[in-house]
Amino acid sequence: MNYLAIDTASESLKVLVCHNGSYEYFQCNDFTAASVKLMPEVDALLRRSGAKLSDMDFFACVTGPGSFTGIRIGMATIKAFAYVCNKPVIGVTALELLAYNCKGEDTIVSVCDASNGMRYVAVYDGCMHELLSPKALDRDELSAFIAEIDEPYALVADSRVADEIGARCPEDCGKAFAEVVESHINDAVNGNELQPLYIRKPQAERDLEKKSDKAGV
Repeated sequence: MNYLAIDTASESLKVLVCHNGSYEYFQCNDFTAASVKLMPEVDALLRRSGAKLSDMDFFACVTGPGSFTGIRIGMATIKAFAYVCNKPVIGVTALELLAYNCKGEDTIVSVCDASNGMRYVAVYDGCMHELLSPKALDRDELSAFIAEIDEPYALVADSRVADEIGARCPEDCGKAFAEVVESHINDAVNGNELQPLYIRKPQAERDLEKKSDKAGV
């Protein structure tokens, strides 16, 4: 099984290449560097793996939730690779990727920053079945939601909110990235079918709506 997976939607840029059972992984804790570092790191990992894009059986990316620009960069890149190589694609979510760092726990609550005081949250069981689909909550709503959980659970989050809610914050997601991608092998689709996971409207659209409301439009 050979594949290339990228994450440009989360707080850290991630690139993973699996070739003939060997893994090469890169992680940079600055997602804003994605547009600059993505392609050089893809090239570097392929070289280290002794692989070419055409060797890949499929391509994968994180489809959200997260940075709107980051989501678009990742999906456009993966779709382009898939089109050129005539290979299928796999989409995984940022919250699922975080949760895989706690795989095996009874219940896993996965949280990541959504900007402007909002948080994305999803819940999974120990076998990584989704119990609560990704949704956006504000700080108070998230605190109330977590307080209502009356069973043992693991709380995992990105570094932007981990300390605030007392959550585990994984430093290296390489193993989790491989596991979540490989768990979706049977979900591969044509590149044109891959859809982004947008939970909130883009900031520009929200700002425009506020202006319209103030203007009484």
